Amino acid sequence: MTEILYGFAAEIGETEVLNQASNLPHAPLAVNAAHVPLSGGTDPTYGEVRWRTLINGTAETPRDMVLGIAEFEAGGRLQAHRHDPAEFYFGLEGAGIVTIDGMPHDISPGVAIYIPGGAEHGTVAGGEGLRFAYGFPNGCFEDIEYQFSAQG
Repeated sequence: MTEILYGFAAEIGETEVLNQASNLPHAPLAVNAAHVPLSGGTDPTYGEVRWRTLINGTAETPRDMVLGIAEFEAGGRLQAHRHDPAEFYFGLEGAGIVTIDGMPHDISPGVAIYIPGGAEHGTVAGGEGLRFAYGFPNGCFEDIEYQFSAQG
């Protein structure tokens, strides 16, 4: 199991598998976001957002949650979409508007936003751009089925 965890850590960037107490089902993991490559930003279906998935499970290395950082240039967007699991955003840098079921909410450093499962939501970054942490109570980001509103 330890070899699998080290292999997974090597795949997602600079990580450190921490000492595991004997009563824990999964090994703790520390990930340096600066060493995880950006994804996204190239498909107009979802907008100009880019992200770094920091904590994510696989069949070989299960996790209990997904954690990442979304990054937007000035005016960047994450198009309106839905997915079944609830999600949170926590503002890190810059500012923007997160619209949830038609209601706009400001996001900026220190602001936490809860998005209920199934709620339509999208984001527009302000003039300084925007960075926020996001998370899901799912073990694997790839298992989350995004339904973009523009697709019907």
